[in-house]
Amino acid sequence: MNTEADGPLVGEPAPVLQLRKEFEGNANPNFLHGITTLDRHYEAMRRVRRDGNCFFRGFIFALCEQLVRRDDSDAEKTAALLARIQTAIRKSKTELVAIGYSEVAIDTFWETFVDYLDAMETRTHSELVQDFGTEGGESEYLVWYMRLLTAGYLKRNAEQFQPFIEGLYPGLTVEQFCAAEVEPMGKECDQPQVIALTEALQVGVKIEYLDGNAAEGQDLQNYVCGSSPPGEPSIHVHLLYRPGHYDVLYPRRQSSGC
Repeated sequence: MNTEADGPLVGEPAPVLQLRKEFEGNANPNFLHGITTLDRHYEAMRRVRRDGNCFFRGFIFALCEQLVRRDDSDAEKTAALLARIQTAIRKSKTELVAIGYSEVAIDTFWETFVDYLDAMETRTHSELVQDFGTEGGESEYLVWYMRLLTAGYLKRNAEQFQPFIEGLYPGLTVEQFCAAEVEPMGKECDQPQVIALTEALQVGVKIEYLDGNAAEGQDLQNYVCGSSPPGEPSIHVHLLYRPGHYDVLYPRRQSSGC
């Protein structure tokens, strides 16, 4: 049984070094070297279910974690970040309907997202974790709406993304790519989706690649994209990529930037 595919939607934080158990005996020693390197920069990871939705679920969970007020010292920054994401989500339905999505079909998902963000000011971190661990709960609406936001941004910027998609899926238009690979739940994420979602929300993401290519002493290859508007508080999501899967990473304080 694949424990990641059958495990919690979002797990509990765990030391990065616990990944060693998965790669003991692997013929490529670079995986273990990479885990040691990761541990220098990240204090913990949080596993996400391996069900094809892991990028979107990990991304929105890590984003929401930064929108939950932890203490009075970060209240002003958290409020500014929350307001920015609320504005983006509130206007998104009009943008999606304008490019052909049915308002009736998407309204429930959009409204759930808006209401979820509106309640963020009083939500605790433990409640957030519980929400994202509940099968069929509100968080699944958020995950699907993330897919919709991504598809909408790809379609509105089709000229930018068509050459990229053509290289990955020869013969597919942006519209066809969205219908086949972005909108359906359970479809794994490629680079076009990462770029589109981070640009749509103006949120930075740093993805660390544990793929067995970094030798001992070398940093892992990483991919950084998306950024906050100039002069506004920044949001950065950190994710770990292993072949076909994403988990959430928590940087050590000295490594918190992208």
